[in-house]
Amino acid sequence: MTAVILPPCRTLLALLLWVVCETSDSERCVYLDHAQHLDTVGLSQDGDVVIGALINFYVLPPTTDLSFTKHPYLRPCSEFQESLVHWAQAVVFAVEEINRNSFLLPGIRLGYRIVDTCTRYPYSLRAGMSMISGGNGSCETTRPAKILIGDSDSTQSIIMSRVLTPLHVPMISYLSTCVCLSNRREYPTFFRTIPSDLYQARTMAQIAKRFGWTWVGAVVADSDYGLQLLQAFRDETKGTGICLAFVCTLLREKLAKDVDHAVKMVQSSSARVIMVFAWYMDVEVFLTELVRRNVTDRQFLASEIWSTSSLLLGNPVLNTIAQGTLGVAIRSAPIPGFEKHLRELHPSRYPQDTILRVLWERIFSCSPVTNNMVDFQTGLPPCSGKESLKDVQNSITDVSNLRVTYNVYLAVYAAAYALHSLLQCTAPNSSDTTMATGCSSPDIITAQQDGDVVIGALINFYMKPPDLDMSFTKKPYLQPCYE
Repeated sequence: MTAVILPPCRTLLALLLWVVCETSDSERCVYLDHAQHLDTVGLSQDGDVVIGALINFYVLPPTTDLSFTKHPYLRPCSEFQESLVHWAQAVVFAVEEINRNSFLLPGIRLGYRIVDTCTRYPYSLRAGMSMISGGNGSCETTRPAKILIGDSDSTQSIIMSRVLTPLHVPMISYLSTCVCLSNRREYPTFFRTIPSDLYQARTMAQIAKRFGWTWVGAVVADSDYGLQLLQAFRDETKGTGICLAFVCTLLREKLAKDVDHAVKMVQSSSARVIMVFAWYMDVEVFLTELVRRNVTDRQFLASEIWSTSSLLLGNPVLNTIAQGTLGVAIRSAPIPGFEKHLRELHPSRYPQDTILRVLWERIFSCSPVTNNMVDFQTGLPPCSGKESLKDVQNSITDVSNLRVTYNVYLAVYAAAYALHSLLQCTAPNSSDTTMATGCSSPDIITAQQDGDVVIGALINFYMKPPDLDMSFTKKPYLQPCYE
């Protein structure tokens, strides 16, 4: 056998080709973190332009592992909220409605990717970055989201907006009400379909003035939402004689301890009017404890988060304490066709919708596993496939008061109209049939490459200057440095 000797350049080329081939054959999906299980908590549909949405389906994060014996990662959350399926389906319904509309984004098919945020910023930030980058795995082929709908909580929106602003990715929130987010200089790419807390604070102040309440207690969420709303109320009542008797905060991670402290303050205080600015599930725990201790002679002022909550105010246990509550409400509006959409939901129509699977398990006590879905081994019997929401009466099918849901719906349409303008779309015109219809290529929607302001940086890469020439026989100049 005769050995074949290749020239050095060909030998190198053959080696490189071998490395590439070996890498291609053995390539595996590499994830950027250990929390890829969170990517499955949600629903998605591909399209020419993808809209991302941040929804807090779950509200209770797990206890943080402080053993420092392994790499930290985000674990699954608990306490599923059925009513928030409304918000996700408002995105789905609006996208499907827009895709059928020949006048809005003609020729462009919208897609969506909706991910859980667990009402906590690490989850929200990870979800948002995953959506705008096309996924957390090297083998994923998801289109990057061009715009985000969310977040629900002000703290998450503040953090997310600061991260997305340099990337020129806009976000439209349906529930973040912090007054601070109205600062266009600090949050230039943040928009919302809900008023800021400035108006809510003014309303609360006017109610207190109207009834002559000058000694008021406050129980607020330990977050930007609760604390900023409290500050706005203080600003509005300055010089009016209205004083705060006490302020207690509620943090979900230590809710039992905070509720115990707040209830004791309510019991010991002479204030008979209590403002409560917190998430409705936390308020329910607080009010339930007041009832248990027979503290029922208080007047409550409710923020928009819980003032119209049917799950809370419809609870017969809380009738004695919640009756007569005054509060600020988000305006409600109908969405034509939305109830029909909800009642026609079925896992077979949306096989990748893991949220719908969880909903099916809770309502029908069976597992809707099909060939296209992953079996999560819930221990429930398989569904027959005949289960339907057509005759179900619960918070999912109730569309009598669409408040936050309508804000989500508006946010999707706001995004669609912005894209319509950006892509210079031309809708069909019956008076001029020769006019071409359609939009520019969605590929033009990219992050801005050059900034309006260029930032310079001074760094001492070299630290030893040359000896100065003191002969004065030639013009002085700066010579190259070394070291």
